[in-house]
Amino acid sequence: MSRERSLCGKEEVIKAAMGIADREGMEALSARRIAKELGVSSMTIYNYVKNLNDVKKRVLIAGFDRLYSGVYQSLSALEPPVGRRTMCRTMALEVFRFAQANRSIFSFMFFDGRNLFHEDAEVRPFYAFMTRFVSRPRGHVAGWRPDDMPFNLLEIIITTMSYQCAEGVIKLTEQAFMDHVNFFIERCVDE
Repeated sequence: MSRERSLCGKEEVIKAAMGIADREGMEALSARRIAKELGVSSMTIYNYVKNLNDVKKRVLIAGFDRLYSGVYQSLSALEPPVGRRTMCRTMALEVFRFAQANRSIFSFMFFDGRNLFHEDAEVRPFYAFMTRFVSRPRGHVAGWRPDDMPFNLLEIIITTMSYQCAEGVIKLTEQAFMDHVNFFIERCVDE
């Protein structure tokens, strides 16, 4: 009887889960499918994670890590000083591109996963990202300010339109998407 290979840890399980989600969609995630990917038994997976929801939460967090990495890289490439409108446009474009490249994970991050983990203290800070990013430069203190509402609305517009495009509900080019974003920004976001 051959011995089962040993895993390096929880990170290896999550990496395999991300690969499955990327290739086959979130609905393909199961302990059996992850175990097959790793060449171990299903029960071995549970030595590293509590349950399948633990895996899904880690996939959601890894998805936000990917998204934020792209946003940070794009924002870092901008020539300072960067105004609010430029920051919002840059972030919107990165979210749109991320949604197109990571359809299943994006959908899970902003819809099913958000519903599943909305009360989770570890996940909650990932949402309302537009307000958090744009508020930082002005020394924003925790809590809502009246001028945060446009950023909250912009985030809803960006994530909803990006999702609809990724799922084929609407068809927009990157430029057409940005035309919608610019329409809102020009009317609602102060420089």
